[in-house]
Amino acid sequence: MGWGGVCLAIVVGAAAGPHSPVVYQLPWEESEEYVREMEKVRECFKEIGRRINVLKPDVLLVFGADHVQTFWFGNFPQMMVFTGEAANYCVGGRRVLHLKNHHELAEELLFGLVEEEFDVGFSQEVDFFDHPFTTPLYWILQTCNVPDIRVIPFQLNTNVHPRVKLKRCYDLGQAVRRVLERSKRPERVFAIGTGGLSHFPGTPYYGNIDEEADRYILNMLERGKFRELCDLDYDWLDSTGNHELGTWIAAASCANAKSTEVLTYWTAWNNGYSVVWFRT
Repeated sequence: MGWGGVCLAIVVGAAAGPHSPVVYQLPWEESEEYVREMEKVRECFKEIGRRINVLKPDVLLVFGADHVQTFWFGNFPQMMVFTGEAANYCVGGRRVLHLKNHHELAEELLFGLVEEEFDVGFSQEVDFFDHPFTTPLYWILQTCNVPDIRVIPFQLNTNVHPRVKLKRCYDLGQAVRRVLERSKRPERVFAIGTGGLSHFPGTPYYGNIDEEADRYILNMLERGKFRELCDLDYDWLDSTGNHELGTWIAAASCANAKSTEVLTYWTAWNNGYSVVWFRT
């Protein structure tokens, strides 16, 4: 409740999960076990959607790490908020969703974050957002039936050198929360972090999964050790395939998460898959 009894913008919750394209569409041939376990991942995203219905947010703020699909080396942003009115969401360049953007709140975030000394870029037009944003949204929106819910995609570079450090991701989440708390807008915001866990896309190590590292991260998240995780550097993150953890940290931070509920964890041939709900 803000000035004069007016409800101001607020972060009402957060969650995180993988964005691998195969969560959207399975490869041609997989074992029965793979199909069964992947269905659990999808069902966990659907559970996120059902829980979002209870919170009734107006906006899904999605922290994703582009894989040089939306952005190219001619102009690859470290941090960027999309301020256009709508966008296509694709997997492998194939359109899956067309979603309205909350451009008014996105612009307020942009200006507010610059005031918070975060030099965030913006774009009013993109050809499309790919699987780092599309995959979780596709499954969450299967069960999320909040009327007229809109999205704000937030590019957070954890893939292309030089990358945003975990501490900066945590601080970004805190800054997002402060900007919203100062706002006179009424929107309720739910944050989503996408990516991970251990995987090595585009490298000779693809297929190596570090279950020990994944479980260490999940244990720390369960105990609410978000700030402590920020001590991990990219030497460790790269060696374990957990370079996309920053999007999870940003989402948890802007919700002021206290601990984490791990809905599922599964190691496949290509990825350590986990879907989590951040407790606030």
